[in-house]
Amino acid sequence: LFLCYNVTLICMKATQLFTKTQKTVPADEKAKNAQLLIKAGFIHKEMSGVYAFLPLGVKVIENIKNIVRQEMNAIGGQEVVMTTLQPKEIWQKTDRWDDNKVDNWFKTKLVNGTELGVGLTHEEPIVDVVGQYVHSYKDLPFSVYQIQSKFRNELRAKSGLLRGREFLMKDMYSFSKNQTEHDRVYEEIAGAYTKVYKRLGLGDITFRAKADGGIFTEKYSDEYQTLSEAGEDTLFCIPEDNIYYNQEVAPSKAPNIKDDPPQAPMKEVEGVGIVGVQELAKFLKIPVEKTTKTMLYQTNDGRIVAAAVRGNYNINEIKLRKVLKAKEVHLAPPEIVKKVTKADIGYAGLLNLPKDVQIVIDESCLNRVNFEMGANKTNCHSINVNWGQDLPEPKQAYDIKTAKEGDFHPDTGKLYQIKKAVEVGNIFPLETKYTDLLDVYYTDESGKQQSIVMGCYGIGVSRLMGVLAEHFSDSKGLIWPKAVTPFMVYLAQIGTDKSITNESQELYNILQANGVEVFWDNRDVRPGEKFADADLYGFPYRVVISKKTIEQNVYELKERTKDQAQMVSKEDLIKLVTNKGTL
Repeated sequence: LFLCYNVTLICMKATQLFTKTQKTVPADEKAKNAQLLIKAGFIHKEMSGVYAFLPLGVKVIENIKNIVRQEMNAIGGQEVVMTTLQPKEIWQKTDRWDDNKVDNWFKTKLVNGTELGVGLTHEEPIVDVVGQYVHSYKDLPFSVYQIQSKFRNELRAKSGLLRGREFLMKDMYSFSKNQTEHDRVYEEIAGAYTKVYKRLGLGDITFRAKADGGIFTEKYSDEYQTLSEAGEDTLFCIPEDNIYYNQEVAPSKAPNIKDDPPQAPMKEVEGVGIVGVQELAKFLKIPVEKTTKTMLYQTNDGRIVAAAVRGNYNINEIKLRKVLKAKEVHLAPPEIVKKVTKADIGYAGLLNLPKDVQIVIDESCLNRVNFEMGANKTNCHSINVNWGQDLPEPKQAYDIKTAKEGDFHPDTGKLYQIKKAVEVGNIFPLETKYTDLLDVYYTDESGKQQSIVMGCYGIGVSRLMGVLAEHFSDSKGLIWPKAVTPFMVYLAQIGTDKSITNESQELYNILQANGVEVFWDNRDVRPGEKFADADLYGFPYRVVISKKTIEQNVYELKERTKDQAQMVSKEDLIKLVTNKGTL
């Protein structure tokens, strides 16, 4: 085993590797990426959502880390390693210690009863550190980052490395004097992210998409999404205009309803025990697009809101919260619904609501004739409802629906394309929230105290390994991009004759001297087993040395991405595997 971390050069013999390839995986492991990585001996599953990285897996992870590290350093990022355990007090200062404020995170206690947080994210701790050193405008801007394990009490740990309870993440935090400076730094870091994904071989299928800022900011965040059928996210895209949204925030315009009958008089229809808009539309003998879904919400400041969308849509609470300019919106409890509507849940509508109820109407509810909505009477629905006849024309309509297939992008008028994707990065503005709450400021040129503007930038390092395994693989196994492969060459020694061993040793030494990482399979096993392992491991090149190749004074070379092998000379082999020649 040869180690040299300065150049990240590692060569190894198969007989030195303690792991072995496997034919089976844990019965509960359904994700393709985890199945392949477990079979090849890159990872070991400890439990759902928790994986150990074995020697080959560590090499991949370190190669990904180095690419990320190089790009962060290139824009002036300074690397740190923060603690996993975090004091309760700094989280209380930002009002995030409450489990209702931050989902899916771990807490623990010392034997003396002191409560601690377990590394979920590091906004509070990093600001706490920065407060010890930053005092003047001369100290800004700067960015710090770390690559470390994070822990989340994930309720749905699944999809292998794509959704875990323990995972590796690079998180960077920027500190700027003002918004203009922050915007410049933000875009510089965004550019570095684009370079990371390009170097990993994912550049052509990874896109910057607008998403919800979640617990961190009221503004949009920017997610980096890699197209994949294994993804849990849905992107709404106009590719020719470089427009990408996560479904959770995608602005949308509903398709128009084509029919235009004359207005009919409104009437009430009794319908008992009808569940869902499809059943309701069938019962009323109308298109589902003419049903209306009205939901009652409460805001954090005590308002009661009736939100209405076309029946075949769902109300998007992220959009609704932004329209209402509220910090929080929640479905009103049954007792409030009954008090407001005088009916059981399921029969709410916009007719005859109390004046103090704020009404928010989605644009999908417009341009309809003779539509349905709840009658605010238990078991009753109003049909042939019309704007201007039974309800006043809305002064303003909004987009408060969750986008769906068939919707249009409002600004361009173009039909959305829908793609499945995996989030591999997320960047978002933090504004001055954390620095202000933790009393960290700077003094400007005139001696005045000013707020520090922050940004946060995350990359899922171990998730990227899973994405690469999903994308770069086939029925035989993994196909690693050269930038992250554990070894460039799988050297298969066929036979144990001294001449074959000596020739293998010589090539092993030559490739190593030329900076090529080699995995020398010197095991005394059948050729077919070695070739199957070579395909499963997924290294870019397989080189075979046998009696036949020695007699012909050539090497058998096969690229992992190609079906056929060919015979090459030593000189050509070295050129090819060092990227100084082509097949």
